[in-house]
Amino acid sequence: MRRPYAIATWLFIACFAQVANAITGGEIVEKVQEKLDAYKSFSAEFEKQFYWAALGKSRSREGKLYMRRPDHFRVELDNGDAVVADGQTMWSYVARNKQVVVSTYEGELRTPWQVFVDYSDQYVPLAVEETELNGRSCYMLVLRPMGQADTSSKKQMKIWVDKKKWWLMQVETVEDNQDITTYTLKGHRENKKIEDDVFAFDMPKDIDVVDRRRPVLGDE
Repeated sequence: MRRPYAIATWLFIACFAQVANAITGGEIVEKVQEKLDAYKSFSAEFEKQFYWAALGKSRSREGKLYMRRPDHFRVELDNGDAVVADGQTMWSYVARNKQVVVSTYEGELRTPWQVFVDYSDQYVPLAVEETELNGRSCYMLVLRPMGQADTSSKKQMKIWVDKKKWWLMQVETVEDNQDITTYTLKGHRENKKIEDDVFAFDMPKDIDVVDRRRPVLGDE
């Protein structure tokens, strides 16, 4: 039979180990941000799923994301929609509307965090769980809207992060009406060469072009 002090000592060590190995939501966000800031280039495939709670229906789209520092990125969907920046100009194309908006690039590099997560302005970490996603060990970060006082609100966000690579793996946002938007990433490629033509926009024929670029001094 174990002595009481031996049991107490074992419990203390076990509790201390759990505390020592714990990681906070803020630390996870910081680790992911550090990883993204270190990339010279990055690409990944993603799937976007949207669930309409009122209709009980779902829709999904697949896409690809490319980024290359300091100022190149491309996000495209399988329906033809795309946002492309080559460091000087940005094109935002909506295939259904047959319209592209051309604007001056303002220097906002879109990393996977900016594309898929609206965290810094609206959400705060609530809890962290260890889980698996598609066979990979992950942290699942649960977030709630900042300043949320209504305890009956269902609005929340979940973020899955690979424990070893610190990759952003999945983002799920639940609205108060129970609509759910989920982004799942795969095929992560870090610091691999991305050709210049990936960041060029091939203008389709017979579309409406809205040019919002500021004229260069002397061109007016």
